[in-house]
Amino acid sequence: MRRIAHISDLHFGRTDTAVVEGLAAELNRDPPDLIVASGDFTMRARRNEYAQARAFLDRLTAPWIAVPGNHDIAYFKLFTRFFHPFGRYRRFIARDTEPTFLDDEIAVVCLNTVRTWAPETDWSQGKITRAQIARTEERLAALPGHVFRIVVGHHPFMPPPWDAEARLVGRADEALDAFRRHGVGLTLAGHLHRHYARFAEAPETGAEPDTVTVDRGRAQAGGNRLLAVQAGSATSTRLRGNEPNAYNRIVIEDGRATVTVRVWTGAAFEDAREGDSLPRAAEERTGESEAAGR
Repeated sequence: MRRIAHISDLHFGRTDTAVVEGLAAELNRDPPDLIVASGDFTMRARRNEYAQARAFLDRLTAPWIAVPGNHDIAYFKLFTRFFHPFGRYRRFIARDTEPTFLDDEIAVVCLNTVRTWAPETDWSQGKITRAQIARTEERLAALPGHVFRIVVGHHPFMPPPWDAEARLVGRADEALDAFRRHGVGLTLAGHLHRHYARFAEAPETGAEPDTVTVDRGRAQAGGNRLLAVQAGSATSTRLRGNEPNAYNRIVIEDGRATVTVRVWTGAAFEDAREGDSLPRAAEERTGESEAAGR
């Protein structure tokens, strides 16, 4: 059995101090085998924000693996964005923007979905290149056959149930096809500051995304099905959909993954109630919209 904590969109520079302290305390009180951070450590990729993010990571007792998010590269300093986009990320967080974790039971393969520019005004959207997909297939093919496989990116691979036309990471369908070919059981992502989980069915099955486990506090994956899991914002004040801060606890056992959402109640993190829609915050808090995107 392996236990994973999936955190995302911490956004140091726009955090709730009480939530930051509560998350660090919880992760250290009951440490998982691995913490997966799916990007957006900072708000504007400033040095002081990165220093805060690094200080948070240094407090954690469990090992962690991470990918950058679109907020982790400079938005206004275009020279830095175009020529040294991940310099501060590599200095403060990790040298590798596409790391891999492997032990006797699980494999976590990370993809950097952040792009420095796009032929549109919204540069926050992500994309996976065909070269990245090919490299990811090579990485997955090299793994031992018995391990449970997880792919991590910042941008979503599946749309939320309330917005079928939502922007996904570029080439999401191609990537999901590749992941299915190599037996991936979970994808983990963030970016939207909302939790949901959807099965990514192969197109040839003719099946619609599973609605039983969509937007629930608990979901299960297994039996050769790929579950795309999104995390809410773990610590940011930029909340959406009246959802509280949240992160995912994942248990991998006997080839199955059980995902439980842990939500901030104002005093501590607690499990979302099984079978219910994801609880909303007691006091509605809506994040401000910003030109830089999510």
